[in-house]
Amino acid sequence: MKILKKKILTKKKKVKPVIYKSQSSEYIKMQMFTKIQMIRYGYYRRSDLKKDKVKKIIYSFNSFLKNINSSDPLVVSIKSLTKLFIGEIIDISKQLMFEIRDSLKWIDNPINLKHIYIFIERSFGKIT
Repeated sequence: MKILKKKILTKKKKVKPVIYKSQSSEYIKMQMFTKIQMIRYGYYRRSDLKKDKVKKIIYSFNSFLKNINSSDPLVVSIKSLTKLFIGEIIDISKQLMFEIRDSLKWIDNPINLKHIYIFIERSFGKIT
């Protein structure tokens, strides 16, 4: 007796990539960026804070968190908040460069320490 083996062929379904609403709105915003804004956005996306340094900062504030894991949500959230804060400082400093007419090509030029000092002075008052 011969036992015939039947091959069952299954059709593979083509999976379309799912684009969420937040991703599509971000893509639409990116299309409106100028060349310089795209370069700045690229630097922002590539920038990263080292997890070990963030862990040291967390440990310096709370010694009970000495053995915190690098993938812990606390480390990830502090990294993201720090990155957002630095981005806001740079954005506001660029606006200040435009307001005080520091240079004619203020978009192309990098910010200086004096722009950050002006931002701090306006936000928190004069620091002595």
